[in-house]
Amino acid sequence: MDNMKLVELVAPRELAVREVKVPEPGHGEVLVKIKACAVCTLERRLFTGETKIAYPLVFGHEVSGEVVQVAAGVLSDLEPGEPVVLDLLNRCGECPYCRTGRSNQCVNKFDPGLPVLGGMAQYIARPARQVFRIDPRVGFLRAALTEPLSDCVHSLMRTHLSPQMRVLVIGAGTMGLLHLAIVKHYGMFCAVTDMHAAKLEVAASLGADVTIDISAGDPRDALRDEAGLEGVDVVIVTAPGKEAVEEAFELAGTLGTIVLFSANPEGIMIELNPNSIHYKEITITGSESRTEKDFYQAVSLQNAGDMHLDPLVSAVFPIDDAQRALESSLDPALYRVVVAMDETAVEEFEAIGGV
Repeated sequence: MDNMKLVELVAPRELAVREVKVPEPGHGEVLVKIKACAVCTLERRLFTGETKIAYPLVFGHEVSGEVVQVAAGVLSDLEPGEPVVLDLLNRCGECPYCRTGRSNQCVNKFDPGLPVLGGMAQYIARPARQVFRIDPRVGFLRAALTEPLSDCVHSLMRTHLSPQMRVLVIGAGTMGLLHLAIVKHYGMFCAVTDMHAAKLEVAASLGADVTIDISAGDPRDALRDEAGLEGVDVVIVTAPGKEAVEEAFELAGTLGTIVLFSANPEGIMIELNPNSIHYKEITITGSESRTEKDFYQAVSLQNAGDMHLDPLVSAVFPIDDAQRALESSLDPALYRVVVAMDETAVEEFEAIGGV
């Protein structure tokens, strides 16, 4: 088969586009032609050097593409030409967390003996269990958001979500708005707070019942005045920082659950009034990555056809401009930046009004 291009991280803030042979799928594997690879927080941290695995590294794990070849030993009925998304966060399958269905906590997920990431390439071969059929109507750009969507599924499942619950999301970035999209898919109440009016406008366009500008006053007053609520049942903290976490404790109601979804800079400390947790029976939990079940559920959400995620793609760059794509992704005003492996994702972006 012909050669392909891939993007290697060779040092902090230094990428190289290289040409290599297209991989041959082994027994039980599927060869996928990647169409779009979105840049997430992990890729940004690897790019800046804040997080290190090894150099050189082909990173990227929020990907969509189409099946090219199905090797012998594949049990699913995947066919060449079908659109798919890939679960590229590898799990060892052997540690206690993997064996008990909590593979998001796999202790060997970045072991150099396992394939690590690899989505920023024109082709990839992976075991069929990591390849999921996606409805063609979703499109490759939106499909590339399936992986971060699965992180948000995991987060919301930590709350034992049920229809009567009122949800509040702190932070109207990409992950905050993906939480919003899931909650609204189920027809539930969801409020969103942020300090940037432009991002709150996007939240409103995606169906937020209440948007609260925390720079304009006390969010408790806004929640009371706009929704008649003294507190909510679930608070998802998708913004980093001491203030965001403390805001969650102010807005959680009796029997409420707080999910600390966002990672925080080292050294961040908060003070808590233990009586507020004691008397209101507040539950505090974290959320890290996702499991295979979460990914499968995110695919189902995408295939339902009502996840209107176009506003969450801010820019699309061709593979040869991957350096510029990663640099642009560091702009906090942007949502997802996508690296296009061919013209397909670029054309989709133009069709939805992207520039």
